[in-house]
Amino acid sequence: MSEIEYKNYTLEVHTPKSRLSKWIYLSNALSQLPSTMIGAVQRGFLLFYYQVVIGLNVWLIFLTLSIFTVYNGINDPIIGYLVDRNMRFTRKWGRRFPWIIIGIIPWTFSVYLLFSVPNIDASTNPWPIVGWLLLSLFLLDTFSTLVNINIGALRPDKFRTEEERRIFSKYYTPIDLLAIILGMLLPALFIDIIPGDTKASYRAMGGMIAFISLFFAFLSLPGNREDKIIIDRYFSTDYGKQMNFFKATKEALKLKSFIVFFIFATCYGITIAIIVINMLYLVTFVLQASSVMYILILSIYLAGTFISIPFWLKYLKKTNDNKKSFVVGGLSYCAALIPLTFFQGLNDLLIMAFILGFASGGLNTFTSTIIFPSVADDFVVRTKKNQKGVLFGIFALLSRLVETLDKLIFAIIHTITGFEDDPYSISAIFGIRLLQGIIPAVILLAGILVFWKFFPLTQEVVLKNKAELEKLKF
Repeated sequence: MSEIEYKNYTLEVHTPKSRLSKWIYLSNALSQLPSTMIGAVQRGFLLFYYQVVIGLNVWLIFLTLSIFTVYNGINDPIIGYLVDRNMRFTRKWGRRFPWIIIGIIPWTFSVYLLFSVPNIDASTNPWPIVGWLLLSLFLLDTFSTLVNINIGALRPDKFRTEEERRIFSKYYTPIDLLAIILGMLLPALFIDIIPGDTKASYRAMGGMIAFISLFFAFLSLPGNREDKIIIDRYFSTDYGKQMNFFKATKEALKLKSFIVFFIFATCYGITIAIIVINMLYLVTFVLQASSVMYILILSIYLAGTFISIPFWLKYLKKTNDNKKSFVVGGLSYCAALIPLTFFQGLNDLLIMAFILGFASGGLNTFTSTIIFPSVADDFVVRTKKNQKGVLFGIFALLSRLVETLDKLIFAIIHTITGFEDDPYSISAIFGIRLLQGIIPAVILLAGILVFWKFFPLTQEVVLKNKAELEKLKF
């Protein structure tokens, strides 16, 4: 690309005329509500529910999730590959939209099954509970993958310019935070709703989350429909030629931007999972308080995140550098995590929770709406094939890998500190404190440093990829 072409393209990127209405931006962003809400409930309550409420040994939980990870290693990339093709219905209904329709009802119903374990004594007969957990996770993940891979693969096609993606961030980030609020605060209101029957309360919670998720999934459908322009691209000559599954997977694993982002996202996912899951343990065993305190702490954390969104978007606009803004956001989050291990009283904890929430806004704002779509563009440019579904399929495995790794960390720390023998002992309490601050901070810092050192998509490369996509008519 000549210097004149590059400068013209840079100017065009920053002053586009989007053909998309505000309702389409909003509706598409609403699909994040069921996704984030179900994910938040699964991450935040699964371990506590099966270990503390049901009484299943933490190592059996880890074993079950490890088996589940093997299933996902096969399931997610294959689904991503299979949906990356034109079907008989594609010309009329689109490539992504029909799969989303098929998956949303069984996906949202599965979260109810996950928290509806039959009345079986886990101490004497744990294996039926292990089977229930495994089957529920299989169903939840299969249909979650079917829905979310197609939504994720559609977004880079729907929001094509940097400006459109930044506009989308303004809708996506607040909705994502609202989903986290609903996914973490509403369950906390329900887990004691039936006095004296915690298991029944969790079943009610699962049903409530399933219903709300389904409602917002239906609202998101208009924003996830492909229009004629997008459908016509699917039938272009170059778009229609596909790599086979193994070649596409090989190309994805050879892509430096994807591997570096994958490493970061693994560390980030583990960090978030540990913080959210451990909050229940912190409130129950360190503060020895009720679910009301859990709601208060999390509300202040999320308030900090919500307030920070305009700041981080303004910072990104000022620097006009996706990578730099992302790294600054990540380092801020690391710095805010460390003091949480050492809080002395409730006031300390609440202040630290607000600061942590404010710092988290950077990664919340940039990760899914700006950084990963740039990686998807890079994959298309390098392969000359628009098969983003494979990339999203492989990436979907990431969240399942996180599920296993964060549970492994909990199992190790709980075993070393003797949590299951006496959760109120000095060593057990210290382990919970470590899991709330220092341990996730170190994990996230490792991911941020790898991203800073090796992520190849500078702003110049991002813009060049945009120009190349136009040449490819993608």
